Amino acid sequence: MKKYLISVVFVWMTIAALSAATIKGRLIDKDTKQVIDFATVSLFDKSSKKPLKAVTTNDKGVFLISDIKNGTYTLKVSFVGYKTLEFPVFVTEKTPVVDLKTLQLSTDTKTLKAVEVIGQKSQMRFEVDKKVFSVDQNISAAGGSASEALQNIPSVDVDNEGNISLRNNSNVEVWVNGKPSGLTADNRAQILEQMPAGSIESIEVITNPSSKYSPEGSAGIINLVLKKDRQAGYYGSVSVGANTFGGVNGSANINYNSSMIDAYANAGIRYMRFNNSSDTYRESWQGGDTTILNQKNKGDMNRLGLFLRGGLTYHATRRDDIGLSFMGMFGSGNSNTTLTSKDGQNALTRERWSQEDGTHNNWGFTLDYTHIFSKNHDLRLSANYFQMDMDNKTDFTQNSLTRGTWLRSAQKQDGDNTHQRWEFQADYSNQISDRFKIEAGYKGNINSRKDNVYTMEGPDMEHLKPQESLNNDFTYKENIQALYGTFSGKVDNFSFQAGLRGEYMYYKTESRPWNVQSPDRTREYWHLYPSLFLSYSLPKGNELQFNYTSRVNRPRGRQINAFRNVTDSTSISYGNPNLNPEFAHAIELNYIKNWDAHTLSASLYYRKTNDVIQQVRYFEEPVMYSTYENVTKMQNAGLELVAKNRLLKFLNLTTTVNMYYQKLNGFDYTYIDNAGIGSTMHYEGENNFTWNARMMANLILPKNFSAQITGNYNAKQIVAQGERRPNYSLDAGIRKSFFSRKFSVALSGRDLLDSRARKNISWGDNFYQKSRSRWGGRSVSLTLTYMFGKNGNNKPKPEKRQDNNMDYDGDMMDF
Repeated sequence: MKKYLISVVFVWMTIAALSAATIKGRLIDKDTKQVIDFATVSLFDKSSKKPLKAVTTNDKGVFLISDIKNGTYTLKVSFVGYKTLEFPVFVTEKTPVVDLKTLQLSTDTKTLKAVEVIGQKSQMRFEVDKKVFSVDQNISAAGGSASEALQNIPSVDVDNEGNISLRNNSNVEVWVNGKPSGLTADNRAQILEQMPAGSIESIEVITNPSSKYSPEGSAGIINLVLKKDRQAGYYGSVSVGANTFGGVNGSANINYNSSMIDAYANAGIRYMRFNNSSDTYRESWQGGDTTILNQKNKGDMNRLGLFLRGGLTYHATRRDDIGLSFMGMFGSGNSNTTLTSKDGQNALTRERWSQEDGTHNNWGFTLDYTHIFSKNHDLRLSANYFQMDMDNKTDFTQNSLTRGTWLRSAQKQDGDNTHQRWEFQADYSNQISDRFKIEAGYKGNINSRKDNVYTMEGPDMEHLKPQESLNNDFTYKENIQALYGTFSGKVDNFSFQAGLRGEYMYYKTESRPWNVQSPDRTREYWHLYPSLFLSYSLPKGNELQFNYTSRVNRPRGRQINAFRNVTDSTSISYGNPNLNPEFAHAIELNYIKNWDAHTLSASLYYRKTNDVIQQVRYFEEPVMYSTYENVTKMQNAGLELVAKNRLLKFLNLTTTVNMYYQKLNGFDYTYIDNAGIGSTMHYEGENNFTWNARMMANLILPKNFSAQITGNYNAKQIVAQGERRPNYSLDAGIRKSFFSRKFSVALSGRDLLDSRARKNISWGDNFYQKSRSRWGGRSVSLTLTYMFGKNGNNKPKPEKRQDNNMDYDGDMMDF
């Protein structure tokens, strides 16, 4: 009986699969022959005025409507500034694929008289496993950095120090063009500040990556996709800009494509100036005594950064490509900071002045090879080398009040950091049938890192002596080897993907801090990371998605370096070489609804994390110590709502609301004080509900004007041993195009309400502390851009453009 039922189900699924058809096509402008992306394509039956299905064309102008039953339908194509295209479509058993070739839309002269339309891509689009945000359309980030562009991405938060979190979780990976590119929690703030936003085409947010991707980052992956156009001919742009902080920037890029080679080069230079400040108030209790500390920190920073990128792809045959690319960021900077401390009677107890000079250089090469066996069947190989060198020299001068006497001291500290990374990758993909696809691959990472600190001390800068107790030599070596496989398919309205990734991890740390005993540590382990994605398309533009993944957050860098940083003698931090990785299980349930001019996405997600790594603090008069520890378990749940609305012919809104619930279990933390006595601190745990909202309005205005306004609000958030206070911000920009859009002027304002300061409160068994910090502030930028080029007729071959997006090349059909 069981075998009979299985046979019946299999036959039914096969019949259902064979009875479903697909309608596809490509959309272009009838006059200019340019593709029209993000146009709405709707399918109607005879008996309903509401569309059965509605999709939008992708950035190549391609659309695809799947799972269509036999029958007679009406296809309607619409886009602002064009005449609506409407015609019948017939689906029969003999036409499983209805290929409409290339459709041409004519401009609507009546609409153009009312408003001169500026072609503008959608700010956000949904793909199967990610959300994609166009940086080209982010006017408020014009002339800015990658960090500033990320500040306008829904669900992403960038704090004043450049630390990035996704959906309220800082354990997120940041990639460039699908690779880690050496970005770690320790260095990515500086790297993203150097990278021009103008070099980025789009930002992909992958909240629950499949087994094909690295499991690093329990919150997911943010992928920066850099510009690399594939139009035939040569073309490029030049831009210059300045802001009210005194910063200036300039960039240039050029592309050349032919039937034999694709080449591109990009250069950008940025000079940045910032003012930063922070205030700290602390009460501490020791026995029956209460100590009060009021601390103010003010400083200014200057940074000069050069961004270089280039690549060449040689089309050896119609099926073979060989590519070589380079990316580098080279920067230098200096800062001056003044720190003052006062007691409870507002009497000065300490002054500290610091001057820092440093360089930060990172660069890498990638060699890749692609072989196309046939359409949707390919093999991709790549090898990547990355290196980062960072040197810092800091001078400290301090006056401190000790037992009623003012003492003067000086310190010079030199830091030398080197990070090298080799990455080898192989990806195989085969669409084995119209319904099923397999993918398999290998990835190997070999990393090494050296962090050295050398310190000299004395009564003044002229009388310094080596201070071995403040020196540190830290070495980290890592080897990760991974294999993955996925199987995906589609039967009628049901789609699935199942995957499994196995990783072998080995690492070794050698730390030689002179001010603490730290043994070497070696560890290796295997772990499996499964993933499952399910999707079901419902009638009338509705879709349900379910996915499960397993993730990991591995401690690295300062988290495991036992060296004690005494830059501020009242606040000392150090790492913990005995940290274990966090392992997380994540589940998402997504619902997507499409209308002609509106899209709604709702995502319910749940994540359970074991061995949570938290920064813990304890107070020992007169010093606040902070370190890292695997403290407990944590559960996160949330609802993310994303709405895209085309309300009028000139107004598009993208609104995101995130609601989070977080439960952090209680824990006990034991530390050894300076007297060698163990003390235990108890933390009760927290249940926390918080939310944030972001709205972005894009306006297409007459006379080649376009504008954008972005507002953001973050509610109060509970963290271990404290909370982060609410904050909000407002950005805006306007752009004017001239000379057939070859020249543009963009005026943008960031933090217009001067409200991006961060406020935090923390507490423990014997202390209470609140702090406020801010970087920069309100600023206005002006950016001028000129685009040039000449398109040729040598169109790149379709086989050369296989990627995760649909591609299409067909004959034209006039309507």
